[in-house]
Amino acid sequence: MNSKKKIVTLAGVSLVATAGVVASTNEVKADTTSDNVQTEVKSQTADQQAQAKVDQAQSNVNSASQATSAAQAQLDSANAANSAAQADVNSQQAIVNDAQAKVDAATSSVSTAQDAETKAQQNADQATSANIQKAQDAIANQEAQISKDTDAINNANKAVSDARSTVDAAQKKVNDATTTRDNQQKNVDAANDAVKNAQAILDNSDLAKKQAQDALNQANQKVADATTAVNNKQTDVNNAAEAKKNADEALKNANDAQTSAQKDKDAKQAVADETSAALANANAAVKDAQAKVDTINDKLASFNTITLPAGYKEALNAYNASFSDDNWSKEKSDSLSKQLETIASKGNKLNTYKHNKEDENKIVDFNNLTQEEAKDLAVYYATLVNQVRNAFGTDNVVVTPSSVKLTLQLIKEGYNEANWDAFGEHMTDGKNHNFQYLRNYGDNHNTTVLENMYGGLTSWGFGEDGLYKITPNNNQTMDSLKETLYEGLVGYLFDDGDSGWGHANTALDLSVGHSMGKEAMAIGFDKYGYSHSEYYRLDNNNNIAADAYQLPDISTIQEELDKVTTVLQSTKTDQASKQKANDDAQNALSSANQVLVAAQNDVKDKTATVQKANDNLTTAQNALATLQNQLSADQANQKQAKTTFDSFDADLATKQANLQKATDSLKAEQGRLAIAQADLDNANKALSDANNNLAQKKQVVENDKEALKAGNDKLVQLQNNLSDLQNAPKLLATAKEQVATAQKALTDAQEAYNVANDKLTSLKQTAVGTATNVSKAQQVLAEAKNNEDAAKEALNQAQQALTELRQKEALAKQVAEEQAKLAAEKEAKDNGYHIENNQVVDAKGNSVNGWTVKGNQIVSPTNATVDPAVSVTTNVSVDSKGQVQPQTSVTTNGVKTVAATESANPVSTTTVQTREQYKQQLKSNNQLPQTGNNDSAVLSLAGVALAAMLSLFGIKKREY
Repeated sequence: MNSKKKIVTLAGVSLVATAGVVASTNEVKADTTSDNVQTEVKSQTADQQAQAKVDQAQSNVNSASQATSAAQAQLDSANAANSAAQADVNSQQAIVNDAQAKVDAATSSVSTAQDAETKAQQNADQATSANIQKAQDAIANQEAQISKDTDAINNANKAVSDARSTVDAAQKKVNDATTTRDNQQKNVDAANDAVKNAQAILDNSDLAKKQAQDALNQANQKVADATTAVNNKQTDVNNAAEAKKNADEALKNANDAQTSAQKDKDAKQAVADETSAALANANAAVKDAQAKVDTINDKLASFNTITLPAGYKEALNAYNASFSDDNWSKEKSDSLSKQLETIASKGNKLNTYKHNKEDENKIVDFNNLTQEEAKDLAVYYATLVNQVRNAFGTDNVVVTPSSVKLTLQLIKEGYNEANWDAFGEHMTDGKNHNFQYLRNYGDNHNTTVLENMYGGLTSWGFGEDGLYKITPNNNQTMDSLKETLYEGLVGYLFDDGDSGWGHANTALDLSVGHSMGKEAMAIGFDKYGYSHSEYYRLDNNNNIAADAYQLPDISTIQEELDKVTTVLQSTKTDQASKQKANDDAQNALSSANQVLVAAQNDVKDKTATVQKANDNLTTAQNALATLQNQLSADQANQKQAKTTFDSFDADLATKQANLQKATDSLKAEQGRLAIAQADLDNANKALSDANNNLAQKKQVVENDKEALKAGNDKLVQLQNNLSDLQNAPKLLATAKEQVATAQKALTDAQEAYNVANDKLTSLKQTAVGTATNVSKAQQVLAEAKNNEDAAKEALNQAQQALTELRQKEALAKQVAEEQAKLAAEKEAKDNGYHIENNQVVDAKGNSVNGWTVKGNQIVSPTNATVDPAVSVTTNVSVDSKGQVQPQTSVTTNGVKTVAATESANPVSTTTVQTREQYKQQLKSNNQLPQTGNNDSAVLSLAGVALAAMLSLFGIKKREY
């Protein structure tokens, strides 16, 4: 099919309302029909596929939405879990912080308690009889010093009192001199007034006489007032004198009480010193007894023993006896050995070395043991050996100076100097025992030597080249050497099957070749670190057995412990008695000191009261003297006033003589005033000197008081020190208890902290996990949202594709219906189908099969409804403007009318034309183009159809 044919076909498929193009040729119709059928089939399949895609897309959206909801719920749950976990962490962190604070506080308490314990231990170490006596002597010396200081204060107070008396006397002189001067000034004033009066009398002035009368009256009144004041002040002086007398008596009584309290305190001090010394001796005795008990207890606690497993003795004896059986067989001995091994293996678990604190502090060079060190090791080892020999009933070994010496020499010559490495660098390449040397050595000393050797301090590691030797450190402790010997003996006894139990038999003095009867032994280490157990046969041909050492026995140690425990209990009873006596004495001394201090304070108070009474009396006396002087002056003025008044009645000569006498008296009084002022100045100077002296004496008292206070403080310190020394055991025990308590509190606090911190660590890990879960949940949610968005986008696209497909299908259906209708119309027109007798007949009147009548219309087999009798054809024409115009041609009884219309009605206007006119119209308008035409009408139709198709598929034209 060429391109033009394709265009025509495309126009036929796409156009809905232009039916004229369809009826060009049968070929075109055939193509169009084929395309319609294919399109319908394909559309149905595509519709199902598109709907399936929409359904799947909707299902995907639903699933994605559910996944998003689930992811959001998971995130919410993760966030809640994370918040809860973080809250738990924060809460636990607070608990950990509090626990840490308690640990810090407990640590501080432990440090404080340990410091106190250290001081208590130092105090206990110093609590010797000599130090206690020294402390008592220091207290006695300090008390003597305090007594001196007290005497010094008393003397200084007396000096102050004397100086105050001097000041009082000087003050009295100043007061008296002041009064004298003041009175003398009054005398001068009176003499001056007398001169004036004498002159007035001489002048015989009435005013002067009146003034004289007034002066006499005033003088009389002053004398009366002064007399009353003197009498009243005399009463005050008497009362002050009585108060001073009472204060002096009270001070005397207080001084007596102080003296008595001092004597009582001194007596109590002597008793306290005696009981303190006795307690110190008792404490020392307890300390010594306790040390002995502790030493023996340590011996018991570290006394090593060997326990034989049940059946071991019988199994070993059976094994040894099997070799004497006439029916001996290797199989039987091996079987007995296996049985023995099973029993003996239990011995390794039954026996554990006990360490010794004293031995742990003894540094020893194992390669250069002294005679004493070797003796200590041999005695220890022989004690263990005899324990198991007693179980078997064999002879005990002894340790002697000769056996120790022989062993040290044997190891030195036979192994160290000979460079005889019994085990070798790889434990399996050694030289074994130095048998020839041992035989020669025994012969040279008239004895036989049996030897057990153990790897001892040396060990072997396993490397790339097999076993290799690990050389021990020369400097060991006595405890580490004894532990090695203990392990060696346990190995000889319970792990010796591969050696035919020869080492066990040698240690137990059993079996032929391993038993020599009476034996001496000793222990040593060669330079390689191997231990040597050397056994020597004893007989009359050698003197090895001489001067054997005493071997320790646990029963003997227990008896010794019982004895020293009894002594300890006795010393503790005595200590308790001495402690009570000392406590009573110290309490009595403390009470006496309190009484003495109270008495001293009372003396101090009474002294102040006496001083105040003295001051009050002095003040009252001075005031009385002043009033008395004032009375004397007033009386003199009274006398003078009387004389002056009487003088107004004398004759002229007398008046003149009185004036002269008054003038002379004035001069005399002025001279006496100068003398009185000089006396006052001297008295003031003496008072100043006395006050300075009093201040110095008071300062001495203050200095002495400071010295006494320092002395008393020192005495208290010395007494406390003595008390600490006397109560050293009790204080040390208390300090140790406090350390233990503090350490337990610290342990508890540390455990609580560890528990809390472990929980915090776990919670933090949980929080990390929950935070990770949140992050993961966020990622899952983000991915779910992305998936949901993608699913929704896919749904939109599927829905859009379905919509477009359905639009295409609807258009195709409409085109198909129009084609069917056009075909039906053409068939009806071509064949002249019309209605007759309610049936469809053709032009010849023949009934048309498949066609039916519906109203005034006829229906084709394809359900296309058309009008009968009238053939209607719709054509398309192009006007002069290039626009497509539909035309309707109606044929009635062979006459065709053609009219242009824009209406959808098939007939709008009719014009009757002849056949020739109609054909001419067709020629003029080119109404029906045929296949092969290439004019503008066809191209326009193709363009319209193509544009319609492209618009349905959403295809755009290419742009240039």
